[in-house]
Amino acid sequence: MPELHRLDKGVYGVTRLFHPAGDFGVNAGFLISQNKIIHVDASMTISDGEWLLSQSLEKAITKPSKLLLILTHHHSDHIFGIRVFKEAGAKIIAHEKTKSFLAFRTPPLFRRILDTYKPFILKRMVKSMDYSKKEAEKILGDVKLFLPDETFKEDREMDFGNGILHLIYTPGHVPTEISVYHSTSKTLFAGDTVYEGMPLTTRFGGPKQWKQWIKSLEKLQQLEIKNIVPGHGKICGKEEIQRNIEYLENLLREH
Repeated sequence: MPELHRLDKGVYGVTRLFHPAGDFGVNAGFLISQNKIIHVDASMTISDGEWLLSQSLEKAITKPSKLLLILTHHHSDHIFGIRVFKEAGAKIIAHEKTKSFLAFRTPPLFRRILDTYKPFILKRMVKSMDYSKKEAEKILGDVKLFLPDETFKEDREMDFGNGILHLIYTPGHVPTEISVYHSTSKTLFAGDTVYEGMPLTTRFGGPKQWKQWIKSLEKLQQLEIKNIVPGHGKICGKEEIQRNIEYLENLLREH
């Protein structure tokens, strides 16, 4: 079951959303100001996406005039709930490489990944994770993906109304990765740039990408941080960044 954590006024982290690989789950979060709700990541299933949106709307004092969804990267466990937010009128923001990934056309029919991503994940759940096709379809729900409405390349800031949001490019896990920092509450929504209490998922790159990942983590270390909402694991403190750096440094020494 998802767990909701109030981290500061109008700032919430969510842990233990569904993940097909096991109990550690995937995380997300949202921030509420007087006229905006900003979600960070959409979860992997339609039901979890609906739960996330219902929680933020319930916590908002007044009906927001603007709803935004920021994607930390392109992986299915962070974006498959996107339809819920799009149909609610959300503006979707992501790094330009996330849009490029989803728009990329693959052989043999040269269809966009946007349109082939769900069948790929369903097949993977059935082949590698012992789900039946019926079970996997039921869990994910009627997933429909959308390209981001707005993209960026370099780090950028957004006036949130309840402080400034910093969208920070933190590649390493994958080239599309960003982290979201709320300076007022000192909260970092790290996506998969930070893992808590577990091995990092490094299979999407090699030594070059791991060195880049370390640089991204060192960049985050410069921030004043009270709470980190990692991509996976528990809400944690800044010390977890150093553990992630040491994990990658050890990995590099082995290669």
